[in-house]
Amino acid sequence: MLNSIQNENCYDGKIEPFPVLAIIDQESKFTIFDASEDSISQPEVRSPGQPFSIIVHPFGYDDQDKVNGFVRWRVTGKEQWNEEPLIKTDSNKWEGSWTPPDSGTYEWNVELWAGQNHPIKEEVDPKEVRFLKVERKDLILAKWHQLDKTIFCNINRLPIAKENDVFLLPVIFPQNQKGLIGGDSKGHYSMDNNITDSSSFGELTHKLASNGITLGMKFPIKCSNQHPFYLSEPHLFNDEGVMDLIGEGWESRRKKWENVFRFWIVQGVEIFSIPEITCFPLSFWDQTIQSLRKDFPYISFVTEEKLSNDFHNRMISAGFSNFETDLIHKGLTFDHDQSTIDKSHDRKSLEEIECSTKDENIAIKTEKLSTDEYLLKIDNEDSSNSRSVMISIKHKSIELSNELIYYARDLSNGNAYRWSGESNEIFLRTGQEHLQFLIEFNN
Repeated sequence: MLNSIQNENCYDGKIEPFPVLAIIDQESKFTIFDASEDSISQPEVRSPGQPFSIIVHPFGYDDQDKVNGFVRWRVTGKEQWNEEPLIKTDSNKWEGSWTPPDSGTYEWNVELWAGQNHPIKEEVDPKEVRFLKVERKDLILAKWHQLDKTIFCNINRLPIAKENDVFLLPVIFPQNQKGLIGGDSKGHYSMDNNITDSSSFGELTHKLASNGITLGMKFPIKCSNQHPFYLSEPHLFNDEGVMDLIGEGWESRRKKWENVFRFWIVQGVEIFSIPEITCFPLSFWDQTIQSLRKDFPYISFVTEEKLSNDFHNRMISAGFSNFETDLIHKGLTFDHDQSTIDKSHDRKSLEEIECSTKDENIAIKTEKLSTDEYLLKIDNEDSSNSRSVMISIKHKSIELSNELIYYARDLSNGNAYRWSGESNEIFLRTGQEHLQFLIEFNN
C-alpha cells in the first residue's frame, strides 16, 4: 500500500503530483489499489461499454489547497493517453470513470496536483500504471464445448449450442508419437489428413459461422524434427522442441509464429488455446497478441497450463484471457427440430458495397448477387510469395461497425471467414492468382 508522503505546497516552482490512494469501485466491492514496487496486481475485468469507476483519496495537502486531477487511460501498446476528469464529491474524496470501447488490454493511472496548471510530466512511471482487461461479453457468458477428432466425420451431428457459444477443436496438426507438431515436412500450416482436410474443415467452419458459433482450436507450440521451422533452423530448437525466441534474430522468428496465427484467424479461428505458454518468453506473447489485435481485435488467447499466481497475472497483462469456464465434453448430438441460435435480430435492407485494398498488386471487383449476397473477385498480380492482404469494405446504407458480424466464403474450398467492421484480412498463398469470395450479410 502507498506510504504517506507529506508534500510541501510550492506554487513558485515545479509542483509534484500528490500521492494517492485509489480504490476500485466494483459493484460496491472495494479493493485497495496496491502500488508497492514488488506487487503485480491482477487486472480488473470488464466487457466493452461497461464503465470503469474509481474513488480516489489523496493525501499530503491542506484543505485550503486547490486540487485537480484526472484518470488517464489508453490501449496497451498505444502512445496516446486519454484523460477523464476527477470530480470532488467530499472533502477527501474524488471520483472518476471511463468506458473502454472495445475488447483488449488497457492501461490506466491517476494523477492529482495542487494549483491551476498541470505539472509537466514527460513519462508515466510504469510502477504507477495498472491494467484493465476488457473481454468480449459474448465469450464471458458463453458455454465452451471441447470437440474430439471425430467431429469432422459428424459435421451434421454437432452439439446443441446457443449463438456465441464456443466450440474448441482438438489438435488438428500433424504430430509425431511424442505429440510434437510436425510430420513429413509439414507443420502448423497443415492439417493431419487422418483427422480432416481443407474441404471438411471449410464445411465445419461455414456451418459454425452460419450459426453464430465461435471457433477455437488447441494450438501446441513444441515442434518435432520434421517441422518446417525445425528443418530450416535445427540449431534454434532445444531437446523438447521449443524454438529459441530470446537469442539474436528472435524478432524475425516471432514474426513467423505471428503469421501462423494470422493464417488460422482468416480461416475462421477466433480463440487459441495454448497448452504450454511458459515455453515462450513473456515478450513474445505480449508483442504477438498486441500486433494481432490491431487487425483482429476480437481474438482471444487462453491456456489450461497450471501457473503460479505471479506468472498467471503476468500472462493476463500480456494479453491472455481468463474466462474461468469449464469445458463441456459432450457426446455428439444434434437436434434437427431445435434451432441452435436466435436469429430474431433486425436486419436492414442491403444495397451496395465497395471493396478496396492498399496492395498495388491486387485488383478487386464486386458483383451484387441478391439483396444480402455479393461476389468479391480478387486478382493477384504478384503470386510469387504468400502474404496477408487487408481488404476494406464499405456499405452505402449501413455502418459496418465492429459489432456487426458477416461472412466471407472462399468459393475455392468452402471455408467461411467471420468478418466484422470495415477492415478484414485474407491470406494469399504462393501461386494463388485468383480468388472469389461470397460475402453474406444474411446470417
